Amino acid sequence: MTSNLNESLNTMTGAAQTMTTWARVIDSYADVPDIYKTSCQAVLEEREPFPYVVLVPSVKDNRLNEVENLLCEINGIFYVWERIGNKVVSSAFPLREIYTLEAGIVLLSSWFTISGLTTTGSATTARIGFNSSSVRHLLPVINKMRPAPADIDDAAWQVELAAFDYLASANFKFMNYARESMVRGEKILQSILQPKIRRQVFDLFGYKFHRTVGLAHLTILTDKEIIFIRDDEDTTEVRGERYGGVWQYIPLQKIQNVTLTASGNKLLTLTLTLESGIQQLDKVFESSSQDALEDLQKKLKQMVGEA
Repeated sequence: MTSNLNESLNTMTGAAQTMTTWARVIDSYADVPDIYKTSCQAVLEEREPFPYVVLVPSVKDNRLNEVENLLCEINGIFYVWERIGNKVVSSAFPLREIYTLEAGIVLLSSWFTISGLTTTGSATTARIGFNSSSVRHLLPVINKMRPAPADIDDAAWQVELAAFDYLASANFKFMNYARESMVRGEKILQSILQPKIRRQVFDLFGYKFHRTVGLAHLTILTDKEIIFIRDDEDTTEVRGERYGGVWQYIPLQKIQNVTLTASGNKLLTLTLTLESGIQQLDKVFESSSQDALEDLQKKLKQMVGEA
């Protein structure tokens, strides 16, 4: 009896500790923690109705080790207040000036990172780590940085999503991730699956030794953005698979140039140069995808020119 009681208390204590890392919605300026009030007063104090504000506690683990944040979006500007010890540092990003959004979910550790220009014109990055149990509170904020959904009937939308059916046998996880990543009403123009890339390193006593030179990833081109979904490099493989994934969203209007180059060892590198050369993204593919990549490059260049 005593043993069972101790186990129950330990479990409750662990659960209570975990709950302290959950994000929560702040309903009024009075509920904003005092440490933030000086910094956010001009933005939040007199707002009626009070905007959607989320307090994201710090998540300290080997993956994230993040600080506490207060977040909100008002009139097209995403505000981030970051608590560092007893100080608060703030940034404000116009949504139209965000050129990459990255989101990762791996078991209980999640994060999203935005890169863009602030209201002062400086290029910077903000990373917010959170307990995955809180993702429902973060999605309304994250979704503001994606294209606005369009009105489309269910039958037409299911036809659009059927473009990913070919992934069912090749990578079922990525098929589901691809479907979930779409904003309702987006047009799927092309997708390219790149399985994990391995290369033989050497032979020893008849055994072949390989190394991984690229993790599995999926590229999706829509009429609004390009999306990269990949396995997370920091997770450990279990029976050849990795848990979770990482999503990158890049608005087409933020792409300045796209190139495709041979990078040796039968590999190709797709490079996106973003607005004003602020950032460059490289994605590695097997040379067997060359035709599909050249088609993607052609479409992107045409669409970037139009954007």
